[in-house]
Amino acid sequence: MDRHTTNRNLRLLVIELFWASIAIACYSFAAAFLIQLGGSNLMVSLLTSAAALVNALTSIPFAMFLERIGNRRPWIIGSLLALRLGHIGLIFVPFLPAYRAEAMVALLLLINVPVALFNAGWLPMLGDIVPLAQRARLFSARNMTMGITVMTTTFLMGRWLDAAPFPANYQLMFALAVVASLLSTVYVARLTIPPSPVVERTAGRHRPTFVEVRALLRQQRSFANITINTLIFNIAFWMGTPLQPIYFVRELGASDGWLGVWLALISGGQIIGNLVWPRLIEKRGYSWVLLRAATASALYYFLIGAVPDLTLILLFALLFGAVSPGVEISHFNILLEVCPPERRAFSIGVFVTVMNVGFFVATLACAPLIDLVGAQALVLILAGVRLIGALLFVVNPVRAATIEIAKVH
Repeated sequence: MDRHTTNRNLRLLVIELFWASIAIACYSFAAAFLIQLGGSNLMVSLLTSAAALVNALTSIPFAMFLERIGNRRPWIIGSLLALRLGHIGLIFVPFLPAYRAEAMVALLLLINVPVALFNAGWLPMLGDIVPLAQRARLFSARNMTMGITVMTTTFLMGRWLDAAPFPANYQLMFALAVVASLLSTVYVARLTIPPSPVVERTAGRHRPTFVEVRALLRQQRSFANITINTLIFNIAFWMGTPLQPIYFVRELGASDGWLGVWLALISGGQIIGNLVWPRLIEKRGYSWVLLRAATASALYYFLIGAVPDLTLILLFALLFGAVSPGVEISHFNILLEVCPPERRAFSIGVFVTVMNVGFFVATLACAPLIDLVGAQALVLILAGVRLIGALLFVVNPVRAATIEIAKVH
């Protein structure tokens, strides 16, 4: 693509995320909503684990399906529209006479089918339309946009949820999220997306096979390494998704308003991090930043487990937010570069599948582990697992020649 088209795409990618971030902020209260609907610890875990299961089962088939299609634009836009319209159902869940928590989990389970199809096209597309030299700054701009928007929205929504009566407070918030997400979809639809390479398949090879997955992992050592390292590293984050609302609300007595401030401070920290990490990436490279940011992120889990004070946890949230962009920007760019360009969709499909299997197991194991050792002890255990995962990037290194070349230039 020419420079004008590339720059236009970069602007659209930032603008669409502004509107999407409003929706993301609103939906971040989904676990608290489920708890107020009467959902158990297991139901809170299922809220995320069921979604991970759907993604695990569909990511590779969708990726291999899209590999045979040169014009992936209709599938990317169509799946995005479907998943965002699907969230309208959250507004009507409180009207059900019974099984409201179960209905909410089932709804989000169905929504994750188009989510998986969208990711199968969207993630490889970013590698195609965003030049490597501009990725760090683009992702930093997107992260800052998301950080500022999510910080503001979560703070305001937390206050709104405390002030307005239930369930109308959540219903109106989810209505706002739907409108904002549809505006985001409009800007995504304006992207110029070039045709993708098509992988021709012989007869009898239209279904995903373990042979192809095994061959990819054997032939692409760096891809296998980043998959293994990330799987271990993210266990704490995945299990922490249902664990933290349970720990904060049920054990420490946090309110919706406090959760809004907590989420806002994480986003505020991300704004700070996005000002610092891209400069360090330009000076030191992606791998250097990934190792240090990943190690620092484990500190957050140690702190919230060792110091169960809601006021201090807000400060720890700011720290976690500041560290997160260093992990996200460096990790995603390294992942894109270790995927073979001609099979990027399939490679990312395999990666997403493995991550979602881990996500499913981790979130589903959350409730019984809380019953076994307690929420606070589980947080401390996860801190240790997070640190081990970070150190794997030293023991089991990930090397990408294009990343090192980009650093030199």
